[in-house]
Amino acid sequence: MPRGSTPVKVACLAILLFAGAGADGPRARRARFAELQPVIDAHAAIAPAELRAAAGPARDQRWAGWIAGRNREIRARLARGDEDTIVNWMLFGSSFTSQPPAVTASRQDQAAEARRVATLMRARAQDLVRALAAPSRDERIRFARSLFEARGLSFDSDAGRAAVLQYLIESVVRVANEQDRIDFRTRGLSLDTSLAPNFAIEQALAAMKAGGLLRGGAVRRVAIVGPGLDFSDKDSGFDFYPQQSLQPFAVVDSVRRLQLGAGNIDVVVLDISPRVIDHVNRATERAAKGEGYTLHLPLARQREWLPPFRGYWQQFGNQIGVIVPAAAPRSVAASAELRAVRVHADLVQRVTVSDLNIVTDRLDGDGFDLILATNVFVYYDLFDQALALANVTSMLRPGGFFLSNTPMPDLGGTTLHLTGSNEVTYWRGQPSGDGMPPAFGDRLFWYQRR
Repeated sequence: MPRGSTPVKVACLAILLFAGAGADGPRARRARFAELQPVIDAHAAIAPAELRAAAGPARDQRWAGWIAGRNREIRARLARGDEDTIVNWMLFGSSFTSQPPAVTASRQDQAAEARRVATLMRARAQDLVRALAAPSRDERIRFARSLFEARGLSFDSDAGRAAVLQYLIESVVRVANEQDRIDFRTRGLSLDTSLAPNFAIEQALAAMKAGGLLRGGAVRRVAIVGPGLDFSDKDSGFDFYPQQSLQPFAVVDSVRRLQLGAGNIDVVVLDISPRVIDHVNRATERAAKGEGYTLHLPLARQREWLPPFRGYWQQFGNQIGVIVPAAAPRSVAASAELRAVRVHADLVQRVTVSDLNIVTDRLDGDGFDLILATNVFVYYDLFDQALALANVTSMLRPGGFFLSNTPMPDLGGTTLHLTGSNEVTYWRGQPSGDGMPPAFGDRLFWYQRR
């Protein structure tokens, strides 16, 4: 879920004012032109020219070239999303610094506030560079360091570290400018995630059951498009725990709580990120040796969480694991309520992953009862959305459901139809000065294959 842009915008202004091997999942395949032709024909006005003009054998050749190129373009956006993740971590994380988060306070003198945030941001950036330069086994440190080194930067000299610091600051400016000027449909693909959308999913499933759309025992196979990887909590920047992916286990927890599943539930993660694929594979490898998967659930104290969401947080995991101690640094414990759940190893083993680009690829075989995609389709334009929905539809069993928090226009060319929606609010209160609105929530839309 995209976070508020004010902290990054203020940091940008401040700079200007203060210059100085796991279980193998199902194998995806590229969608064929004939399979997507109804969608392409229905959207001829916005389809790429090379697809509209192609006919006969030339059509298939042009399609093969176009879809391979589109796949490469989408995957290239992951690198920019990784940089956005590092910027967010630098501004809000706590594991590498004792500085407070680089957020704004409500003050009349905006120039003075910008200078204050600039000083704070530079101090945090310097702390992060020092942490990246030191030997470490921390997975976040190692990932961030490898990202900078892949861009030709070095931590081996004062000049090299100064270049990394400058790159970090320029990245803050870039992210701030993109938030103001660039549509999500062209921005980097970020993996950041949080617990909140999973509450919206559970509320949607409950509404579908109450409305007679879903019956008990109906959900056996679930696919999740881009579940995300919690590098630093999207809302509050918590990073005191190992990276985690919540949604593959949250959906099983909800399905069981609502008595919508019967027996074992298989979950297939559909993702293009090597980081997500490797993370899921390593989790299932450990589960095969009897090791569960620990989920950390910090809840920021500065938010006025509404009772329904707090109730969800308090019971999260009781269908899939056991409560375990949730240790955290003293500074974090003072700012967050803590819970942790260890998911049973046998459930972790039922999660597999497939390297699949939802715009260009699909799976053959048994259909899914439920496919989820939260904070995914917002990153794609209308034509990409149409192709992606056709691929989603092909992977649903007849009567199966697709849930998304991005409203889909009437795309045509598919048998997927909107059957309902619901809106939830996670928290509300007075603005806290960190760029977030006085209330925050989500709307889930559900579509059924007919």
